[in-house]
Amino acid sequence: MKTTSLPALLLLGTLALVGCGDAPDTGVRVSMSDLHASGGVPEGWQITPPAGDAERGKAQFAKRGCPACHLVREPDAPAEDDGIRRPGPELTGMGAHHPPGYFLESIMNVNAVIVDDEGFVDAEGRSVMPAYPDLNVAELADLVAYLSSLTFGSHHAQMSDDQIATRPKPPTDAGQAFYMQSFEVRAGSLDTFERWFADIGKPRFMAFDGILGIETHVDTTRKGAAIVTTWSFRDQESLQKFLDDPRFKDLGEQFDNFIGSHDHLTMTAPPIYKVPALSTP
Repeated sequence: MKTTSLPALLLLGTLALVGCGDAPDTGVRVSMSDLHASGGVPEGWQITPPAGDAERGKAQFAKRGCPACHLVREPDAPAEDDGIRRPGPELTGMGAHHPPGYFLESIMNVNAVIVDDEGFVDAEGRSVMPAYPDLNVAELADLVAYLSSLTFGSHHAQMSDDQIATRPKPPTDAGQAFYMQSFEVRAGSLDTFERWFADIGKPRFMAFDGILGIETHVDTTRKGAAIVTTWSFRDQESLQKFLDDPRFKDLGEQFDNFIGSHDHLTMTAPPIYKVPALSTP
């Protein structure tokens, strides 16, 4: 029977005690009585890896031989497959579909979630992905940061022209590029979050050239993170400049202080819009 190695278990436990780099303390704060009352973990808790460096993670990804099993397309690369058969799933755009904790678990405990598709499992039904028990905390955090940064060019996030044609057209005044974030607000932080957004977040976000608007919805049909905020942009170039701007990174960190583990998604069609022909006033 295959089990997770002792070094891997020790490293996973160390993550709760050790931070990486100079990342600010943005963790959940909870009293011991509230912690026990909520079942031993904070309400809505998910594991959050320490901050890492995506560039170092990319180098680690190559050093560990990960490209032999996982395709990652560069932003300007053609959409066609390179024809090489790889045993692992493509990771292009995966940062938009999974929270950092999912990548952490996938590396540290390869059989925690098994993708039950052809080529991904062995004869015993276990993951074919190898374990990496020699990864230290900083290397693991960097790898997770790199995987989480893979948010652009996802073939999962893009719809084909045929699929779009089967749906009512979006409004003509909608933007041409969209950035989505799904999350839950940390316990006890909603009032402060709303005040921060009204006084600081909204005016600073809207000061960026190219942002057309910000909308937040609660979707109770979603599993997990049910709050969805969408930033709409004039075009793809405006969105990319926004993502590359260091002012956004600072503002994004402030936004993230109020929320738990979350994902990101970029799209070229409005994720949610009203269809007047199928609605009432």
